[in-house]
Amino acid sequence: MRNFSKLSVVIVLLLSFSSCIEYKEVEITNIKHVKLLEFSKKGLIVESEIQIKNPNSFKLSIVDSDFDIFVKGSKLAKASIDNDIVLAKNSEEYHTVIMKSDYKDFADGALVKMLGLTMGSREIDFKVDGYITGKAFFIKKKVHVSHEEKVPLKLF
Repeated sequence: MRNFSKLSVVIVLLLSFSSCIEYKEVEITNIKHVKLLEFSKKGLIVESEIQIKNPNSFKLSIVDSDFDIFVKGSKLAKASIDNDIVLAKNSEEYHTVIMKSDYKDFADGALVKMLGLTMGSREIDFKVDGYITGKAFFIKKKVHVSHEEKVPLKLF
């Protein structure tokens, strides 16, 4: 019975603490560039400098992701973030984001599209659309992320 009382107190404290935390949406405000790091039989690795705004009064860590990469309006691949990203509280900073995709996650015709990119313009229409899971304290939240803009392309 004594353990039940302790557990009840802990649950009440956790619930009251979590209700004090107000989450504000994090947003991508700018993509500085997209750099193709690797394109092989293994897959695709892309580096991008992305400005992310965290209006919350607490830092957030990105712990999981799953999104689609679109180039010139066509789906290129499914990808995930391959590096650790921590968003400082009340910040709007650029972060280096490494996006990785396995060859099996390429969309049909992705190889042809990638070859076309390497022989063309210095800017591309780039879009990410999917979900990112963030963590603050012991609370995780999965949010939809979608951002599209024309960005400079750097090759290898």
